[in-house]
Amino acid sequence: MIFRKELKLVQIAVTTSQDEPLLIQQAQAVARELVISYIPRRRKSLAKLRLEENLDYLLIVEKQRVILKGATTFFWHPSMAVPRLKALREGKPDPMVEALGLKPGYTVLDCTLGLAADALVSAYAVGPEGHVIGLEASPYIAFITRWGLEHFSGQNTHIMETIPRISVINQNHADYLRVQEMNSFDVVYFDPMFQHGFKDSQALNALRPLAAYQRITEDDIQQALRVSRTCVVMKETARGMELAKLKAQYVMGGRYSPVAYGVWKKA
Repeated sequence: MIFRKELKLVQIAVTTSQDEPLLIQQAQAVARELVISYIPRRRKSLAKLRLEENLDYLLIVEKQRVILKGATTFFWHPSMAVPRLKALREGKPDPMVEALGLKPGYTVLDCTLGLAADALVSAYAVGPEGHVIGLEASPYIAFITRWGLEHFSGQNTHIMETIPRISVINQNHADYLRVQEMNSFDVVYFDPMFQHGFKDSQALNALRPLAAYQRITEDDIQQALRVSRTCVVMKETARGMELAKLKAQYVMGGRYSPVAYGVWKKA
């Protein structure tokens, strides 16, 4: 399939790590879901497959995970959510949790899910009675994240307990917000990470060509306030200018923090 992103074309297909019937069935199902080609492995190297098919990326279905192979290799993992959850368990504050004002039982709308690191922290903070709805506009990133969450089998019991509280939806946040009823969620969160992502983040850099780039607008903020019961929060780098442009009511973040959180309280 050819995926258009700001006039750049990305070629992607799916294959398997081995020529095993179960893996082949799974890979074919992935191909149907994402409307991309399935390419039989036939013991060929991944480099040869990419060269023969003129592909930028291969999604490789393994027994326990899906790998994205491009210029670099990527597979989903909870990443920075792990030390952040550890810090929360130790009673340390998390700036995002504080900005959102998360409480047990809250429902969170994460409008820019990405790899779900923030969603995992939110899901932990809202507890067993809470829930996080994660929107991701890129079908490929949404798939990789959903697959990773559903198939994660690590030894971290806190991550395992938190994952079921997250639902992944492949949809543009602007379209989703406009059809939601007033006060549908306790809080709404934006993190347009592929616009302000840190250049040394290998995970983000691997996925950057597959991302759906869309700036947060004033109308997005107003729609988010409409569906929120308490507040809307947006994250950006400390040097960013978007929070000022969008007229955040106030900004949270330490003087030396690399990120800042703009907050709009519900009137």
